[in-house]
Amino acid sequence: MKTNVTLNSTDRELFGVTIRQNTKEQFLSITDLQKAYDKARWQYGWVEKKVNEILTYQDTKHRVYYLLNERDLVKISLNQFMGMVESQGITSVLKGLGVYKTTGRGSNRSVMADPYIWVLIAMELNPMLYAKVIIWITDTLIFDRVEAGTEYKPMNSSLKSMLGNPDYVKYAKAINVATFGIHQSGMRNLASSKELRKITEIEKFVTNAVNQGWLKSEEQVLKAIKDYN
Repeated sequence: MKTNVTLNSTDRELFGVTIRQNTKEQFLSITDLQKAYDKARWQYGWVEKKVNEILTYQDTKHRVYYLLNERDLVKISLNQFMGMVESQGITSVLKGLGVYKTTGRGSNRSVMADPYIWVLIAMELNPMLYAKVIIWITDTLIFDRVEAGTEYKPMNSSLKSMLGNPDYVKYAKAINVATFGIHQSGMRNLASSKELRKITEIEKFVTNAVNQGWLKSEEQVLKAIKDYN
């Protein structure tokens, strides 16, 4: 089984460019962010900007420090951090802390960043992009995820009433396969709003089918999940 799947979702689209995200570290593509900005600047007449340039700004470095410090990824003072950045370079420091990386070579080369760092950089690029990112990370991906999580408990209660001591993980994996085509830990954290709605629909269906007596065994439940569309 793959250990790191890269997801492509229209929910992660900016100016027509899909922002790739991997499932293992949940890193977002800086390369795609740069492509999105480059495309939008021709549409809206923005000035040329590069992510590497954004990272050299003093204010950006300060924000990066406080973001890392708040997450306990750095425990040194701001002055010490800035000294390290000046001597080694901001990207080298971020890579050393495991929140920034480069993968592949040539045309397959891609720069990826921890979601917090990615959002910080995106917000520094342009006010319109700032607004889009705010809406992007707080809109349907948040609310649909809450609903999917809310419906999970009633399904588990119904399964417990029928089976006594069900293997909840087995059903969660089956729903992942029905939704994504594969199961991998952490996939729901990266699901699109459409995928989250499907998860919610399956959970509601199983709850209702068990409560109505239409599904009466583990085999029937797993088959119903597999066949759901």
